Amino acid sequence: MRGLISILVFLAIWEGAVRFHLVENFVLTSPSETLRQIGHLLSTGELQTHVKASMLRIVLGYSIALVLGVVIGTLMGWFRVVDDYVDPIIEMFRPVSPLAILPLAILWLGIGQSSKVFVIVYACIFPIMLNTYAGVRSVPRSVVEAARILGAKSDEMLLKVVFQNSLPLIMTGARISFAVALIVIIAAEMVAADTGLGYMILTAQQTFHTADLFAGIVTIAVIGFVGDRLLRLLRARLCPWYVESGEH
Repeated sequence: MRGLISILVFLAIWEGAVRFHLVENFVLTSPSETLRQIGHLLSTGELQTHVKASMLRIVLGYSIALVLGVVIGTLMGWFRVVDDYVDPIIEMFRPVSPLAILPLAILWLGIGQSSKVFVIVYACIFPIMLNTYAGVRSVPRSVVEAARILGAKSDEMLLKVVFQNSLPLIMTGARISFAVALIVIIAAEMVAADTGLGYMILTAQQTFHTADLFAGIVTIAVIGFVGDRLLRLLRARLCPWYVESGEH
């Protein structure tokens, strides 16, 4: 409820600033005008086209990163030798910005979907992998020993004990990576795309269509908010025993 109130207050201040000419409409489009423009873009089908293009790239890249990140993170956390060999590679590339990788991805894969999906995978895999690793390493040894005494096989140990106990941190990594994917795809589409929300925003800026620009920004915000809430609900369903610090 408090979150809703804060959003409404923010929108009211935004609307008032434009209506009372505290800010020029050319610089800042009001929420009401932005909503009207979103309605117009929906009626023409233009917004759906850009949203579908961006979401397709996000879903592909995010899904690949999720699978690879969980697998590699689990292996690193469970097998010391894997951690010893893989961790230096991760620490070498993790500080490199995904946007620095984008020109290389375009050189290798062209300006089509593949380069953008590659950059999303690169950007998203690190939070998932490192959170999975932390989750596996945090499984109490007493739990592992108890499962071993009860006769758990290696695959059962990984799936039913280690993975299950690591799930809350894996889901935290998944939430972080979804936001990262959204940030990266917008930037990538501004550089090399002819569809997508990033392309739409850049075109609006270049043609001085402020309403279109804010329509794109609001759409991104809504996608990010809804995606995060869905991942929170999924975590609550998969990890009913888990309570995040600060939640009551």
